[in-house]
Amino acid sequence: MPDHLLQPHYAENFRCIGADCEDSCCEGWGMYVDKATYKKYRATTELRHAAAEHIELVPGARDNFRYARMKFTAENRCPFLAADKLCNIQKQHGDDFLPKTCSRYPRALVRFEGSIQKALYLSCPEAARLVLISPQLLPPPDTPRYEFPLSQSQNLALSSSALARPLRRFALDLLQDRSYPVWQRLFLLGTVCRRIHELTAAQQTTRIPQLLAQHATMILEGCLRPHLDGIPARPGPQLDAVLKLIQRRYQDDQPEQAFVTCVGDLLQAISQSQQSAGADPATRYHQAYLHYYQPFEQANPPFMENYLLNYIFRTGFPFIGITDPTQRHLDPLTSYLLLALHYRLLQSLLIGAAARHRHEFSLAHAVQLVPAFARAVEHNVKFADELMSLARSPQMQNSDSLAVLLRN
Repeated sequence: MPDHLLQPHYAENFRCIGADCEDSCCEGWGMYVDKATYKKYRATTELRHAAAEHIELVPGARDNFRYARMKFTAENRCPFLAADKLCNIQKQHGDDFLPKTCSRYPRALVRFEGSIQKALYLSCPEAARLVLISPQLLPPPDTPRYEFPLSQSQNLALSSSALARPLRRFALDLLQDRSYPVWQRLFLLGTVCRRIHELTAAQQTTRIPQLLAQHATMILEGCLRPHLDGIPARPGPQLDAVLKLIQRRYQDDQPEQAFVTCVGDLLQAISQSQQSAGADPATRYHQAYLHYYQPFEQANPPFMENYLLNYIFRTGFPFIGITDPTQRHLDPLTSYLLLALHYRLLQSLLIGAAARHRHEFSLAHAVQLVPAFARAVEHNVKFADELMSLARSPQMQNSDSLAVLLRN
């Protein structure tokens, strides 16, 4: 696979805009302090007292990265955050004194096949702009898409780690294939991941390379289009699923106001109004998609595509051959279903925002929503565990559930 697919370089273009940012990564978060930085603070005269007052050790810390944590103020701000929204430690002592959490964010460093790849956390507004507005997030591939020569792929070892590269390549090729709408790309990827799951359970992993090659051929020839086009939209079950996800998120803790506003827009879109008199919530939801979100999606094809590509790199999809004991995503089907759940919830909130702004809904509105979504959903550990349990449930792992989740 070409190097730019294994090691995407767009994250290297990120530059923090500091006090000019409309948000602050030093507010509303929990923040770990790694062991080396904590000891550096304790050994520095100017920082020793402040470290003792504002940083506490994590009992039974499972690694050096989570050795200690910052005690935020009553206003939920980092105690070292200056009035100009810059870091006092960084201003007085330089970048080398920043905890790894701060120096890395919003860069996501993920190990894939022995290498570290870089993506971006879209909870940062500037990172979201860099990723989502890019007309082409990844450079063109050096080889034709869906190129899976069986003469080579049949020689893959039986270990799952040997299959990570071709499955990653397949997913990236498919998610960039604009001859299919986004939901169909995701449905096809889900079909492949579910079949891989079945072959793995039956100890027939030697058939996986052929599976990828066959699906690549069918996608290129378009022979699956009639089936995909014939899948009906079921806005009622889809909306029910979305509202249950939102309810679960609120049960964990009270999200930040920006996310609450996004949810409010969705609830307003499905509520009774003069324009939708007599229509039920599912019908109003579907109408909001057709009239306001779909035109935006058609006018801005890179937006959701780039979100999904960054998700692939940020999470290490397909999570095959991961040896890190803290990495809980161990199979491609579970990993794919987590991707599908994030897509569903994000797109539904975008439908709500589109219904609020109607024909004035723009790329700027959509980009503004994503950091609120990322902070409330992607960074919430408890909710991530709940999504994991849902992704592993039998009722999620069939084509009917995928159709409900993906088809608008």
